[in-house]
Amino acid sequence: MIAHKILVIAYHILKTGEPYNELGADYLEKRKPISTEELMIRQLQKQGFVVTKPNNATA
Repeated sequence: MIAHKILVIAYHILKTGEPYNELGADYLEKRKPISTEELMIRQLQKQGFVVTKPNNATA
């Protein structure tokens, strides 16, 4: 998987002649923002917790 990404980067560098431009560690977060609430819910679900929201959520 990583080797494939490196090859794709190398291909585009050779094809366009432009130097590699690092997008930054937070590129994906800026590209597709997610709320803190949704992030916390996903983290809990990854750990095996079942998270449900009440119908009348007032927070």
